[in-house]
Amino acid sequence: MCLTRVGKVIDIAGTNARVRFLDTKEERNVDVTAVEAKRGSYVEVFATSAISRITKREAELKASLRVELLRRTGRIQ
Repeated sequence: MCLTRVGKVIDIAGTNARVRFLDTKEERNVDVTAVEAKRGSYVEVFATSAISRITKREAELKASLRVELLRRTGRIQ
């Protein structure tokens, strides 16, 4: 099963963005070619590409659901 992750865009350089994921707080480079991302916006990420721009409320809800799923499967405490 593949899940998306959500994060906040920290910085953008061309078609790449530095994204801080809400579930783990880790930062990674993400391809934002397919979305209209800007600094401070929230994106949904699949693999290494942003697939949609979402609201802060949606991002927080999806992140909390992912954290709960990870807890229930024993992947995080």
